[in-house]
Amino acid sequence: MAPGNRVRRGAIVLLAAVFLVQGWLGLRLDTWVHPQPFKNSEPHMAVVDKKVSSTLRAVAYLTGTKVLIGHLFWIQVIQYYGDTANSADRYSKLYDYCSLASDLNPCFVTIYTFGAAALAFHLKRYDQAERLLQKGILSNPNDVRLKLLLASINYENSQNYATLIPFLEAQIDQGEAPTILVHILANTYQKLGKYDAAIALWQRCLKNSDLDSQRIEAAYYLQELYRLKKSKP
Repeated sequence: MAPGNRVRRGAIVLLAAVFLVQGWLGLRLDTWVHPQPFKNSEPHMAVVDKKVSSTLRAVAYLTGTKVLIGHLFWIQVIQYYGDTANSADRYSKLYDYCSLASDLNPCFVTIYTFGAAALAFHLKRYDQAERLLQKGILSNPNDVRLKLLLASINYENSQNYATLIPFLEAQIDQGEAPTILVHILANTYQKLGKYDAAIALWQRCLKNSDLDSQRIEAAYYLQELYRLKKSKP
């Protein structure tokens, strides 16, 4: 066989192999990015990690798409939590998915704050929220938001409002507190029937915030509080 023919045949074989590998990776990555097939309970976490995190995280590293795939997966997690159909089992997969997302993007703090807030204040799974935040603090030891949220969850879990309220008030008064702390304090005020204090807090947020989204959010909660206060006997 002529040298030119051997080179062409070798190139064809190489291209075919690359095409097959890309197809295989595409299928595996598509399976990974979409969380629905994953097992959904915490005791199975080791199985999920072995099947998904180890293999596909390695692929993400090797192909240089770690951050990209991490963000794609995180979008799927948010969609999972936003789908009310998943409330039937109280979003049983949420901790597993947040843990997997943080395995890939350990410095993406939103995974920990969003996931922990949902787990603690909505689903009342304080132990999972605390473990997720502890994982985030290990990966981001200088991020104050994670430590503040962990302290808030600990207080909320113990229902030690006499300690929780002054703690949150002090953090918020220092300025630039995470929005989640404002939520927690306002909700605590509301839970205790302190509507005027909650209204004052959201009014301050409405006045001082530079973000349209936060002002819209504050206005929404103010409307709710005005309605609750008006209906109060």
